Amino acid sequence: MTFKTLLVAYDGSEFGREALRTAVDNAPLLGATVHVIYVVKSRSYTSAAVDSHIGVVEPRSEQLLQMFEREAEEMLAKAQEIVSDAEVEIVPHTVIGDPRDEIIETAKEIGADLIILGSAGKGRTKRLLLGSVSNSVVAESPIATLVVHAPSEEK
Repeated sequence: MTFKTLLVAYDGSEFGREALRTAVDNAPLLGATVHVIYVVKSRSYTSAAVDSHIGVVEPRSEQLLQMFEREAEEMLAKAQEIVSDAEVEIVPHTVIGDPRDEIIETAKEIGADLIILGSAGKGRTKRLLLGSVSNSVVAESPIATLVVHAPSEEK
């Protein structure tokens, strides 16, 4: 199997950064294009939020959408910083929805061969209570999926 189009789920966490680093380290070896997706969770979009610049923002308002756009731009700019030394260009994607669904849908839309995402390595109990994006994507995706764990500081 050849991986030419990689989709990395990036959320700014250490696990997301490790997934991005993995994609960037391997893309030149594979001759692959790296796409990076940042998903604004739809449940955030349906509730009031507080913006540091303008205060409380009503759900589904133009200000809330602008706040999410700024958040996504900041996240994708951080992703670009991570890859700047690697001489690998990334193709950014921002979507609103459930990360579990949006990652898979975007992968299909761009013709991705491989999805790369990080995992916090939650225990079974936390995974059952909180859910796991990485578990859901692995279980649901028709596309090869690589789950990257951030290096543990515990030795």
